[in-house]
Amino acid sequence: GEVFTPTGPQPAPVPRALETAEVPEHAESYASAARRAVDAGFDGVELHGANGYLISQFLSANANLRTDRYGGSLANRVRFAVDAMEATVDAVGAARTGIRLSPGGTFWGVEERDVPELYALLLGELARLEPAYVHLEATIDDDVLVALRRVWPGTLIMNPVLPMGAERAGRPDADRWLGLGADLISFGRAFIANPDLVERMRAGLPIAPEDPATYFQGGDTGYVTYPSYQHAG
Repeated sequence: GEVFTPTGPQPAPVPRALETAEVPEHAESYASAARRAVDAGFDGVELHGANGYLISQFLSANANLRTDRYGGSLANRVRFAVDAMEATVDAVGAARTGIRLSPGGTFWGVEERDVPELYALLLGELARLEPAYVHLEATIDDDVLVALRRVWPGTLIMNPVLPMGAERAGRPDADRWLGLGADLISFGRAFIANPDLVERMRAGLPIAPEDPATYFQGGDTGYVTYPSYQHAG
């Protein structure tokens, strides 16, 4: 794939597997970033454990080919996620820490096996850390996600449609997942294009579409240039 750079999309470098002794340093890097964020005035942090990024790669069955304590069994595949969360909770507190996950997601070519068992195990390990919330994406069938909701004892944020899929999340998606057990609903693309999204949903107004051509381009266009809803005069 390609990654975004200041000079435009560039081919991603071919990665290598970390040596076992290197892994704890990378788990601790989440805690270091969290400390800096809180020192800068943020209320909390969300570890990105979804969408093919590093935590997701450790959970993956095709990216994680390790034979050490971080690969192979389900318990070993969740270890890095738990270590990163534990380090972050120790650094800034459980009440300031959440994590986003994409059960069964296939972003960047990752594949996961035994998804219900893998994520039930992970959520059980995370529960003992008592983080502020877990944030799930709708990357697998509803029945699996509802079962994970039953496993998770804490606050659940739900991203109610497939990220970057054909559908954009709206009020009906939010209401449906609140009915299925979510505590909070996250919106991505809808918030990009609608600075007044809450008021539009409250009043039943149309949701403006986003312009993907402006993503990651720098500058104001596509970030702070979308207007609020214009009522007819």
